[in-house]
Amino acid sequence: MGIRSIEKQLAAELCFEAVVEAVNDYLDQCGQAGRYLPPHEHLVMPIIRAGFYPQGLFKITHFIFREEMIGRAERRDGTGKGRELDFPSADSLIETIMNPYPIVRLRTARDRKMLQLQG
Repeated sequence: MGIRSIEKQLAAELCFEAVVEAVNDYLDQCGQAGRYLPPHEHLVMPIIRAGFYPQGLFKITHFIFREEMIGRAERRDGTGKGRELDFPSADSLIETIMNPYPIVRLRTARDRKMLQLQG
């Protein structure tokens, strides 16, 4: 295994960690605010500040706005969960941001690392 392949693998894992942290922070902030916060300011910029720029990063803004519109339509039609905001899951946000990367492999690597730290 060459150094370049190790760098590529490590970069993807570090990017994945930064995206997971940013998504969890964003969903926590939205939950506390009780509304959708602007994704560019609260989700995209923290990932860019961490030094990463995954390909699906700017698709996330459209994804969140689409989810918000669907939620509004469901509440208006009476098919939603009353007046509660239904935020997208962290997994769907992470998969949208990290779209071209193998998410399953990155999650497995993270889980393996967590098991090593615990044991």
